[in-house]
Amino acid sequence: MSNITDEPSEIEELGEIPHPESLSVWGLAWPSILNNLLFASVGLVAIKAVGSLGAEAVAAVGTGQRIFWVFQALLMAIMAGTTALVARAIGGNNPVEAAQVTRASLGLCLFISVITALIFWLGAEQMIGIFGLDENSQKLSIQYTIILVTFTPVFAISMVLSTAQRAAGDTRTPLYIAVFTNILNIFLLVGLVNGRFGLPDLGIVGAALAAGISFTFNSFVILFLWFTKRLAIEIGTPGSMTKERMKQLVSISYPAGMESFIFQFGMLAFFWIVALYGTNAVAAYNIGTNVLMLSFTVGMGFAIAGSTLTGQYLGASDPDGAYDSAFKAASYTMLSMGSLGIILAIFSRDLATFFIDDPDVVSKAVVFVWILGIMQPFMALQFSLGGAVRGAGDTKSPLVITLVGLVLIRVPLAFIVYKLGLPVEWIFATLIADYFIQGVLLIIRFKSRRWMKVLKLNNTN
Repeated sequence: MSNITDEPSEIEELGEIPHPESLSVWGLAWPSILNNLLFASVGLVAIKAVGSLGAEAVAAVGTGQRIFWVFQALLMAIMAGTTALVARAIGGNNPVEAAQVTRASLGLCLFISVITALIFWLGAEQMIGIFGLDENSQKLSIQYTIILVTFTPVFAISMVLSTAQRAAGDTRTPLYIAVFTNILNIFLLVGLVNGRFGLPDLGIVGAALAAGISFTFNSFVILFLWFTKRLAIEIGTPGSMTKERMKQLVSISYPAGMESFIFQFGMLAFFWIVALYGTNAVAAYNIGTNVLMLSFTVGMGFAIAGSTLTGQYLGASDPDGAYDSAFKAASYTMLSMGSLGIILAIFSRDLATFFIDDPDVVSKAVVFVWILGIMQPFMALQFSLGGAVRGAGDTKSPLVITLVGLVLIRVPLAFIVYKLGLPVEWIFATLIADYFIQGVLLIIRFKSRRWMKVLKLNNTN
């Protein structure tokens, strides 16, 4: 069994590819956590900036973001396949295959992003109309989301190349780029939403433009580093989208895509039920989610570490190392997210008041934060163990577990609660059953070790 050091990995130069035994959970996680915190800080600034425009604006942006992430579901699915295949190739000392997988993934994601943008442009009003927002909120949400979706190809470039870097064990380069990207995003948010720094006052349209412009900058930077051969993953060569390679990529990605679709469908259904309680309930839900974003970002960071290490250890034919690294990632995630959840719940009223000056919205947000805050250890299992099994190429079991917890438990319970005429706080309480069941099922799957044997790689060279 390989030993896993607790010391952070040292990746001193761009382009260095470490062996999995030189990596550690914390060494991979902390740059991703910091990266996610920077991204989350942008979300907090966005809610604060938009919150000054009132509950309608917060509801409009929250709805637009939810729709946008539905359209990102397919791209996120391809990221699961990219992570598994790149990590396996690097762990098996095959950087050429890692480069070809990355190139193929980029081509596929650019195609998907253009198609999804076209679909939304044609049906924006109908899609957002299902949430029953008031007329002004709906109009604002359509404007916001159309602009945001237009930048989908730019998001795709950033997602693919950053994901490939992390799967290769270099989580620092995406962090360095993210520092500048998020500083630019925050500057543009404050400037364009509220008319500061000599920039025009564009309201929520400015929030969408800020995100799009900053990620355009991100993509230009990472493309420059890629083409000048300063990344751990090479550019690859034409002809990367071979039948066998695409079959492997799709075979891993399609269950992840179905999981993403089911997740987003379930979240939209849950969001729709919350929206039945009015604009204030929607605003409270959005603010509560952003208050807990600090905890979520920690979980996502450990998920990246777990998926990278399991993939690389299995690529190096070390299943014990894969199991141990995933277990360590889960332990760290539960401890950190559980602690953060309680801390954020204790200060939830002050944090919610910071975003919006509306007593009813604040009160509802506080209840939401307390409910989801105490469930952070179970959400931690979803992040860490879910990330670990996906990194090994097992994307089907997370699909089934998401279907059970979210679609078959949370959404039906929420609808029953609504029909019983109970307040929206009881809708929020259905999160407890969802995350508890998902956590237990993930533990069972992880301990079985069957997730290590799902992915069978063929020679694609």
